[in-house]
Amino acid sequence: MLLAQARLNTNDSKQSIVETFGEVLPDVLIEPIVCRARPHHLQLLTWNGRKLAIADAVERGGVTYKPAARTCGLLSAVRFPKNSTPFESPAKLASSISGFLSRYANLPPDGPSLLTSFALATWFADAFQVAPVLYLVGQQNEADAVLRCLGCICRRPLLLADLDMAALGRLGPRLNPTLLIAQRDLGRAVTHALRASNNRHFHIARGKDILHTYGARAYSADSWSPHDPGLKMCLAPATIPLPVLSEAAEQEFANDFQGKLLRYRMQNFRQVLRAKFDCGDFVPAIRDEVPTWLAPTAGCPDLRETVSAWLLQRSRDLEESRFSDLKCVVAEACLFYCHKPDSKYFFVRELAERVNDLLLGRHEDMRLEDRKVGQLLRDLGIRAQRVVQGYRVLLTDAVRAQIHQIAHAYQVLSVQDGVKRCRHCPIGQTNGRSN
Repeated sequence: MLLAQARLNTNDSKQSIVETFGEVLPDVLIEPIVCRARPHHLQLLTWNGRKLAIADAVERGGVTYKPAARTCGLLSAVRFPKNSTPFESPAKLASSISGFLSRYANLPPDGPSLLTSFALATWFADAFQVAPVLYLVGQQNEADAVLRCLGCICRRPLLLADLDMAALGRLGPRLNPTLLIAQRDLGRAVTHALRASNNRHFHIARGKDILHTYGARAYSADSWSPHDPGLKMCLAPATIPLPVLSEAAEQEFANDFQGKLLRYRMQNFRQVLRAKFDCGDFVPAIRDEVPTWLAPTAGCPDLRETVSAWLLQRSRDLEESRFSDLKCVVAEACLFYCHKPDSKYFFVRELAERVNDLLLGRHEDMRLEDRKVGQLLRDLGIRAQRVVQGYRVLLTDAVRAQIHQIAHAYQVLSVQDGVKRCRHCPIGQTNGRSN
């Protein structure tokens, strides 16, 4: 949830002033909007569940909330709504957004639905542990067109062609902007900072300063890995010229969608916050992302079905990638010796042979030396003892239990049938859930 940008005590010790980019209070939601009389300044819009009100300041519980300044640096480029405006229904709002995206961007068949889901998710990023992330893989000009369209429909969008650490440091605390990044050669420090800040509960410290960079992101990218957070959309070159999105049309679309989406957020925030999902069908690595993407689509079942399919595909990609993950393969080989009849120990050299057989069977063009396998074994927390014949792992009851725990944590291939092969095997467990 949004917190204050700055808290300044007044002369009255019982009263304080909070400069804010928005608040979620027990009885009211507070959102900044563009001031009509002074377009470079903000006012506060409140929603108590029944009615809206606009004010220069809002008092609650001995605190006076005032809009934070946006007159300097990157803040001046962040797009805020001009007001909250009604919409006919969530489904029709989503349909109009999808139509806009289809007109001005060359997208795959489910592309408009995924982008609409991403846009909706940006309006609730502060309600979840992780923010939505989207990678646009394809030609730069195709990705630029999509990013520009997203700038009309995402919450607090900021279009960026170049980004460095100094610029990140200029973002206000708890602003939670949607960064729409066209730069493909981001520096290592920037890439690390953006990835590290994808969890709302963790801060990034740089010397004496704290960077406030949490929020949704969409990247123009040359490639993507299933281990990267978020979802990927591949963009093919357009075969026919698309309509040009003029600056006047862009502003008109933005004004329309921003107002309606702000109303959508204010009416649905608490419902989205309370939403619960069964994430058992997804690998553990992406379970935090599932509610981020699905909860905001409550009134749009078609969108929810589409984004669920994309999430499930990424989950399957991660499952498949585990089969060549070296730690996963070593854990699977260790489990083999636990289930081998009358096996009381195994040597690291034997384990290396088993690992290389597994890699060969999975068409991986690599072969691991005994020393490398021993290092991976230590990384898993399994210790081998030096004896005359080499390094040996004794399969004590405790070690067997440890190997089973590691193998099930990695969901190695041999545990996914749910068969109980020894007393350490959990009954009917697969994909991290009980059947």
